[in-house]
Amino acid sequence: MRPSLLRPADKALRFGGKSILLSPHALLAGCILALIITLLLVFSLTQGALPLTLREVYYQLTHAQAPSSLNQMLFWQMRLPRSVIAIIAGGVLGAAGAVMQSTTRNGLADPSLLGIKEATCLVVWIELLFFPTLSPLWRPISAMIAGLLVTGIVMLLARGTSGSRFILIGIGMSWGLNALLGVILTTLDPKQAQQLMLWMAGSLQHATLQTAQLMVVIALPIVALLLYSCRASTILQLGDATATSLGVTPLPINRLRVIGAVILTALTVSTVGSIGFIGLMAPHLTRRIVSGGQSYLLCGSALVGALLLLLADCVGRLAFAPTQLPAGIIVALLGGPFLFILLWKRATQRQ
Repeated sequence: MRPSLLRPADKALRFGGKSILLSPHALLAGCILALIITLLLVFSLTQGALPLTLREVYYQLTHAQAPSSLNQMLFWQMRLPRSVIAIIAGGVLGAAGAVMQSTTRNGLADPSLLGIKEATCLVVWIELLFFPTLSPLWRPISAMIAGLLVTGIVMLLARGTSGSRFILIGIGMSWGLNALLGVILTTLDPKQAQQLMLWMAGSLQHATLQTAQLMVVIALPIVALLLYSCRASTILQLGDATATSLGVTPLPINRLRVIGAVILTALTVSTVGSIGFIGLMAPHLTRRIVSGGQSYLLCGSALVGALLLLLADCVGRLAFAPTQLPAGIIVALLGGPFLFILLWKRATQRQ
């Protein structure tokens, strides 16, 4: 069924010659998700091997200074950075997944299916192994270049961004790069291989506030650009022929959105490691909560993605204490059955 561009529940707010459509239901759902994320963030900051009270958390937030006491070091160097990074990275991956699924018109599309994750891991591994003194600030830049290069090759071979051909070629590229990563692992000594595998599992243990600031600086303009393209993308959901008749050219919009999703995915993988399934699960869960155009899907997926990764980090850090499991492993434990359910539903619908 083709989506409607204007639903009866939408309210139009006009500012001069401009107008914005707002959905009360979507706004309510977004506020509830934001509230849940806030409560989970407070829980994450207070719980751990050394519990902190709400008063201590409030004191640390309002009296920021160079860490000197144990509580200050615990709060500013461990709990706050990893919780903030979890929210940012989860939100970015959720938004990238929503963009990829709407652009390819495939509910199974995930940014990691195009080989972006593996290409980013390969670049980061090379930097860690051969350029250990290189500043971590270079990782996102090199990762985004690698991700765009791989995506460009996939788009060139697939001759576009829509249809199953794009996804299948991306999966093939992903497998090829994954095999190359396996070859590298087998040639390393066990200590180096363990270090790389831990990073690839999606651990947030080494998160810093400087990394969070870098992610925000890079991700914000990309997300803003994707939000700006949502109106044209919503029209594209009506079909290429209809969109063209309405003055929207599909190819430039699709390329712009795919490039934006690639940059967001590469940025996240280069900073927190390989975390899959967030981009797959978040848009599907969002559609269950919020209905509407691409802007609602993008914002809702970002909130759901942030909630999923923050929850996964809390579970991995607290449920198996004193052992800490990487958040990427917890997400994979949820994402595997989720993918199976999606495939099963598709198979039953075709019968």
